[in-house]
Amino acid sequence: MRQFFSKTFWYALVCMVVLYGICVVGYYTGTSTILLTLVSLMSAVLAFKKLDYALYLVFIELFSNPHGALLLADVGGFAVSLRMAIFVGIMVGWGIGFLVHKYRPELKDGRAQIFLFVALAAALGFIIGVFSRDPILVFKDGNAYLYLFYLLPILSVAWNHKHRHDLLQILAAGAIWAATISFAILYIFTHFWVALLTPVYELLRDLRIAEVTDVGNGVYRVFVQSQMFTAIFGWFVLALTLTGEKRRWLVSLGAIIVAIVLLALSRSFWVGLMPSLLFILVMLYKTAKPNLMTVLRFTGWSVLTAMLGVALLFAIALFPIPDPSLEGGSLLGSLKDRTTQTGDAGISSRWKLLSPMINEVFASPLVGHGFGKAVTFETDDPRIRAINPNGIWSTTSMEWGWFELWIKMGILGPLGFLYAAYELIKRLWGYRWTEQAWIGLALVTGIVFIYGTHFFSPYLNHPIGLGYLLFLIPFLPNKRQAESHGTVFLEEIVSVRRPAGVVASER
Repeated sequence: MRQFFSKTFWYALVCMVVLYGICVVGYYTGTSTILLTLVSLMSAVLAFKKLDYALYLVFIELFSNPHGALLLADVGGFAVSLRMAIFVGIMVGWGIGFLVHKYRPELKDGRAQIFLFVALAAALGFIIGVFSRDPILVFKDGNAYLYLFYLLPILSVAWNHKHRHDLLQILAAGAIWAATISFAILYIFTHFWVALLTPVYELLRDLRIAEVTDVGNGVYRVFVQSQMFTAIFGWFVLALTLTGEKRRWLVSLGAIIVAIVLLALSRSFWVGLMPSLLFILVMLYKTAKPNLMTVLRFTGWSVLTAMLGVALLFAIALFPIPDPSLEGGSLLGSLKDRTTQTGDAGISSRWKLLSPMINEVFASPLVGHGFGKAVTFETDDPRIRAINPNGIWSTTSMEWGWFELWIKMGILGPLGFLYAAYELIKRLWGYRWTEQAWIGLALVTGIVFIYGTHFFSPYLNHPIGLGYLLFLIPFLPNKRQAESHGTVFLEEIVSVRRPAGVVASER
């Protein structure tokens, strides 16, 4: 368990609690502007003095909340969020360090070039957008790509084994925190009265922490976008199954992850799960070459994990203190309906959006339309129908993520992300020849998962997707090592080389 649950895990978890505590104070006292200023200044000082710790803060904030809006303040008519404040502070601190020759990003080892085409596509999207429409609208639509500037401070740190161990623990803390928040919301909404639910819902909505949807019969869907990291953490848990780790704690973690995937009721997650689950199972089979008994035992543990995940959801939703507001049959029926129904408003609206998006792609397939481009379509969303009975709606935030990249950045958008995935996977593949093969396998499966999920729900044009790709940089060998076909790798990662196909746990 020490791979994930050592000292850094607890420090990261405490930081997440503090961030949420600050958000509650700012929300109810009206001091968000002051708190944002203090956070930004502290981030700048930390970045100048301890750049690696400042980048830890970046990932702690990213993994712990979906939209970075735990603190929000109006500054000159512009909404400034906690994520923006940390970004500005850290880039200022790093910039001062750069000017005084304290920091220098490593730009010659090939890692920066991984994001070259994505950066060019984003620049093209901004340029075309600014010349076509309101620059403020363009910035609001494309500002997530500014997250790529974190590549400069990331490349200014000489990442070692301890750093990578810390980052894995921060990911674990984010996964557990997202699960804790999700379970707490489920418990509150299935057990308490409207007088309490109303202010809780308003807090979650205003700070964009979670989407809570009543799906009928007292059952609630709890969707937190940062549940993505809980699912990604699941690939580490699965990859560890063949390393000799104790199955008992792996099953417990797996049950939590299964419960979160079910609680999110996100079909986009399920779409991403199919290719990534197939990929990791094939790779585990090719690596371990298990016999029939091992396969049967693995299948049995997997079924047990899934059953425990479902049981965990029932235990939280039906906990008898205070009296729950639903029955077990209602919860089971809602899970079944969400899985099997294909005619609800969300699905029909998504399909009605597809044709107008394809038309916009063909209208400018090479350079796109730039950020801020809206697509008009007919939706069946009852909330929009209440505003506009004919359902005609224009939006800049679209489903079908790959087509959105194409619409706004031209063909270079999707090709740039595919190239980035290719380069990242090629370099991470070198882990197969080390004792930490399970790390490389899990990191690569995370890429497959996000790219698969992006088909239905846009994640790659969001700090969640961009942040995960940046998170991979410290785990990469440099260009010379990557071109050695995995036979030469970072010396501090492994002291004893093993033949290809052997998976060993980190001891």
